[in-house]
Amino acid sequence: MTRAAEQLHVAQPALTQNIQHLEQELGATLIARNGRTLLLTEAGAVFLAEAERSLHQFELAKNAARKVARGEAGNLSLGFSSAAGIRVVPRVVKNFGDRYPDIRVHLTEIGAEAQLRALRDGSIDVGIGYAQSTPEFETSRLPAESLFAVLPENHPLARKEDLDISELSREVFVVPSRKVATTLRDAIMAECEDSGFRPHLIQEITTAQTALGMVAAGVGISILPTTIRTLEHPGVAFIPLKNTRHEVRLALLWRRDHPPAALRKLLMVL
Repeated sequence: MTRAAEQLHVAQPALTQNIQHLEQELGATLIARNGRTLLLTEAGAVFLAEAERSLHQFELAKNAARKVARGEAGNLSLGFSSAAGIRVVPRVVKNFGDRYPDIRVHLTEIGAEAQLRALRDGSIDVGIGYAQSTPEFETSRLPAESLFAVLPENHPLARKEDLDISELSREVFVVPSRKVATTLRDAIMAECEDSGFRPHLIQEITTAQTALGMVAAGVGISILPTTIRTLEHPGVAFIPLKNTRHEVRLALLWRRDHPPAALRKLLMVL
């Protein structure tokens, strides 16, 4: 008992008293005393085993909490646009999962305006897409993308090496809805207006696949970024636009007042 008190850095009488109080609380003798000999009773042996398991579980709980606080474990909810889901999100999720297997990533495909609402109400931790940031959000922007005119393959301009957007002033446009791709839609409209015209909008779409299908069917033409060019679709031609003035970038957004613990780790794999 004296050696135990020394290891615990308490006085031996205090340790003896604490054990006695515990025995009274349990209504069971934990340590049998026979002179200077101390032996665990059956109840004491069971209590010791359970206490050791509890201490082990407590250490696991502390380590788990530390890992979550360091952004090395836990959950991360990611909302992304359909455009981000073509290349960026699959690559990020794969690299992130390989590097941080203890973080579970939850994916939700939603448009720009829905991402902002989900960030505000805590449904997602991070959004990736063409959302318009506001002061309540922090932003990390991905590299700028080039813009392409997307034309039916039999269009008179489809064989040109590049185009000025002013050459499309008489065309019927199929464009992304501002609700799903705010900054992309704004950039397209600004490019047209800077070239002296407002496009005739025949259709607003919510996915790149729909835009390509509309163009291939001859419904109209579209302006889309580099990301979409990786989608192969028969019947369309991607022609680079020259002399563009407005950047188009996918961006990550998160709440300024509540950044997720795993955010820094996520940014490292972009």
